[in-house]
Amino acid sequence: MSYPTLFTTPGMKTFAEQVDAERQQQIAKFGEQHHPDGTGAEYYVGMADEARDTVERFVAQHSGPEWALVLLEEVYEALSESDPAKLRTELVQVAAVCAAWIADIDSRTPAKAQPVPARRVLTPNEHDRAWHAIEGAAGNPGADPSTILNAVLHALQIEAPTAADEQARCAKCRTPFGPADARGDGHVRHGLTDYCRRCVDRCHDNEIADHRCVICA
Repeated sequence: MSYPTLFTTPGMKTFAEQVDAERQQQIAKFGEQHHPDGTGAEYYVGMADEARDTVERFVAQHSGPEWALVLLEEVYEALSESDPAKLRTELVQVAAVCAAWIADIDSRTPAKAQPVPARRVLTPNEHDRAWHAIEGAAGNPGADPSTILNAVLHALQIEAPTAADEQARCAKCRTPFGPADARGDGHVRHGLTDYCRRCVDRCHDNEIADHRCVICA
C-alpha cells in the first residue's frame, strides 16, 4: 500500500519519524502525560526580550546567528506565552527550528580524519643529551622552565617557534589563526587582539560575576 507524500521540506520525513519513535519510548516509559503549562511568567517575558537582544547583538557582530541562540530565542518566546493557542504556535516554531538545525547538521560534510603522525622515539644518544641539558640548566642560578626548555631544544638541535610563529596563533588556545575561518566562533583573529574569535566569544559569554581570564584580566 502506498501513501501520499505528506512532507515537502527535505529532511522532514526523517525528522518526524525520529520524533515519533522518541514519543513511543516516552509513552512506554511514562504513559500519557498531562501537566500544567507553567508559562507566561514575567521572568520568561524578560528572558524572551533578552534572548532577542542577544541574537541581534550577535548578528551585528558576526556574519550570522548561531543555532543555539536562535533556539533559545524561540524557547523563551514560547515560555512567555500564557494563551494556549499562542503557546501552541510558538511550540511549533520551536519544533521547526529544531528540524532546521538537525537538517543543517545532517547536511554538513564530515571532516576527513587527519592522519595522526607517528610519535618519534628519541634515540639513546638524544635522550642522554636531553637529560644532561636539563641537569645542567636546572643547576644554574635563576633557571626557569624557559631556560631549561631552550637548553633541551638546543641539545636536540630543534628550532623553537619564532616570534612570528607565536604571533600567528591565539594567545589563549594556541590554535593558529585561520583567516578563512570567519564563523562567529571561528579561529580568525579577533580585530587587532592576540586572541581568536572563539576565545573572545567564550570570554564574553561567561556569566560569572567576578570572571577573570587571560583575555579580560
